[in-house]
Amino acid sequence: MEKTQNLIIGVLLVAVVVLAYLQFAPNSVIPGQMSQKAAVDNAMAFINGTVLKTSPDKAELSGEPVKEAGLYKFIVKVSTQEVPLYVSQDGNLLFMQPPANIKEENTKAQAAANATSTPGATAPPTGETTVGDFVATADEVCLENGKPTVYFFGSESCPHCKWEKPIIEKIAQTFSGLISFHENVDNNKDMDVFGKYSQGGIPTLVLGCKYFREGSGEQAGEAQESKDLTALLCKLTNGQPTNVCSGVADLINQIK
Repeated sequence: MEKTQNLIIGVLLVAVVVLAYLQFAPNSVIPGQMSQKAAVDNAMAFINGTVLKTSPDKAELSGEPVKEAGLYKFIVKVSTQEVPLYVSQDGNLLFMQPPANIKEENTKAQAAANATSTPGATAPPTGETTVGDFVATADEVCLENGKPTVYFFGSESCPHCKWEKPIIEKIAQTFSGLISFHENVDNNKDMDVFGKYSQGGIPTLVLGCKYFREGSGEQAGEAQESKDLTALLCKLTNGQPTNVCSGVADLINQIK
């Protein structure tokens, strides 16, 4: 019990320390609000990957996150202890409790986002969640020279982008000649695609315009993320290359 309590105290202390400088998605291509899931997933990845990195006990979500006081509130469970934490809607700050002025600051941030976003921009397409926490859309597969187009949006200053980038690069290489890969890091290319499939958070992955996700796959881990991305791309390439896709046949069958 004492060990667990020390872990909880450690989580809280780090939450206070990082308040001044923690950025889950710094320098977002479009400022403003991240999706609740993306912000909380990144917060959990930070807690387990940094705060509890050397601990045998890992944090889990307890219950469903909710929006409260202009923040995303989520309950972290470590062993038998539960701790409420808050992450800002832009994914930039982690709190133990809501600051008095957070609603005003979020309102200003959202106003800035609305002022700089593309006129007529709409919310991301809706759809069921499939493998890898990607959203499966009803959109037609977008092609470039007859190949499904794959987009990665991120920044070198974003730690979760830096985690995701080498994984998608490696997977894209295994589909060389079968997909058209657009790696957009710290640039303003393909902003029409980014604006359609993201609320402004990075990293954002758009696979053939059929599957998209805002946020990294750190919660699942590198091995599972690689399998999920491979399966989704195999779905887009009709199971090619065979030697690659045969290894993830079970996941391909789960894709909606």
